[in-house]
Amino acid sequence: MTRPDSILPRAELAMPFARASENVLPSKRRQSRLPSWLISWPAVLVAAALVVTIAAGLLAQDYRDIGAAGQQRADSLAQIAAAHLQQTLSAIDVSMQILDRPPAAFQTADATSSLEPILARVMRIMPALSNMQVLDIDGTAAVGGAKAAGDADPAGATAFTYHRDHPGDSIRLDWRGPLAADLLISRRISNRDGSFGGVILGHLDPMYFAEFFAALGADQARLRLDDGTVLAEFGRTDLSDNIAATLDLRGLPLAVDIGLDRNKVLASWYSKRDVGAALAVSVILLLVGGVLALRRHLAQAMDMAALTSRAAAETAARCQSEEVSRRKSDFVSQMSHELRTPLNAILGFSEVIKSGSFGPVGQPKYQEYADDIHYSAQHLLSVINNILDLSKVEAGKWQMIDDRVTLHELFEALKRLAGERAVRENVELSIRSLPSNLVLRGDKRTLVQIMLNLTINAIKFAGPDRQVDLNVQTLADGSLAIAVVDHGEGMTADELTRAMRPFDAPMHGAKGRKQDTGLGLPLAAAFAELHGGRVELDSMPGLGTTARLILPAARVQLLH
Repeated sequence: MTRPDSILPRAELAMPFARASENVLPSKRRQSRLPSWLISWPAVLVAAALVVTIAAGLLAQDYRDIGAAGQQRADSLAQIAAAHLQQTLSAIDVSMQILDRPPAAFQTADATSSLEPILARVMRIMPALSNMQVLDIDGTAAVGGAKAAGDADPAGATAFTYHRDHPGDSIRLDWRGPLAADLLISRRISNRDGSFGGVILGHLDPMYFAEFFAALGADQARLRLDDGTVLAEFGRTDLSDNIAATLDLRGLPLAVDIGLDRNKVLASWYSKRDVGAALAVSVILLLVGGVLALRRHLAQAMDMAALTSRAAAETAARCQSEEVSRRKSDFVSQMSHELRTPLNAILGFSEVIKSGSFGPVGQPKYQEYADDIHYSAQHLLSVINNILDLSKVEAGKWQMIDDRVTLHELFEALKRLAGERAVRENVELSIRSLPSNLVLRGDKRTLVQIMLNLTINAIKFAGPDRQVDLNVQTLADGSLAIAVVDHGEGMTADELTRAMRPFDAPMHGAKGRKQDTGLGLPLAAAFAELHGGRVELDSMPGLGTTARLILPAARVQLLH
């Protein structure tokens, strides 16, 4: 059912609003002449991207500078460590040169007594050295041991063989293996004529440099051979992300690795990064907030500029709508009188002919015609009443009168009003499970109309020689469900949706051949909502349809 203002053509109803929009549009056009690109979101995005780019560029440059400074510091520490190691080993070399030209007594039996004070003085001068030995030309320990070097230490035998076969005045470093904790330092002893005179050996513990590396300030330091064999590690051994520097010792198979904790080096940059990100976000938020405020201000200005013309247009449209509604109400009222009066006359005269109040009808066919006239008039009157009732409900003008209606009264009225239709359609009405202690609170005429519409609809679509069941059930929440069940063709999901829309009755199949305006179920649902309830449909093709009127617990009372 359409509302009162829909009687006039839509174009006519839209004219006031069209005139209003004509008044509003020039104002909007005037506002659009402002440089709107300044407050457009693309401009905001460009500005935000510019702020982010500048901040990111500054932070990236600072990151590179701090990283370069850290790398430079690591390189400097590596140079200092290498210089210290080089100086220590050079000092050891110089100390060992004391025995490079031994006296002639070295060849005699009293050499031991001559060399022991010298070795003791060397170890006092160089605390890095320990367990010094002197091997004669046969590899026997002349001072510091009695066994041959090869039997005492494989590294010593290797050093002895090397110095014997390679004349030279440089020191040699040998790793004593993973089970030893020190390095073997050896130097050739040459006789006065340059011939091989023996080997001097000393042991250097790499941990001697622990105090030095601790004072160096590096987070990680490593002393290793040039083949990668680690001799000693100082500081943190679990440092994975570091700034590393490596330097090889000149002329020796040693290298020193220095590592700085990258997180410590970049700690100041991290602080700058957080501050910079916060500043960038703040600038972007201020920019967005300013644009939002400006856009809101401009929108308010546009709304205020259009308010006067829009108010005039809406006032004119409202007046015209009220006039249309009044004219429709007058039309419906006049139509109600014009249609109901002749229909009542048709009903009355056909009832007189049908009942033979003034004597029998001469021909049986006339009796049949009188029945058809009476039935058709009743149907037309029902359609008109449904249209008028639905119009009142939609307009909010339906008057509700709360009564106390027993289920017995409701179903008696229903049988009386729907009985003739059931007989005419050859359908049996079966009422089941009718509680006698329940009373409904609501408008009696409306409740009867709801049940009548549901029942007539079920009779209509049940088909001849079928049964329509009516039953009552109290639900768990105290509400009441009155079900009307037919055993007809049933409906699809789409047909169920259409059945609840006014003037949308099925138009195909057997259902389309029934006399139905599509108002019965929507009107029943509207009346149910006036009582705080609802109408539910449940159907499947071939299994019939169940329509339920569900009234809330507040509308149901028990008789005591």
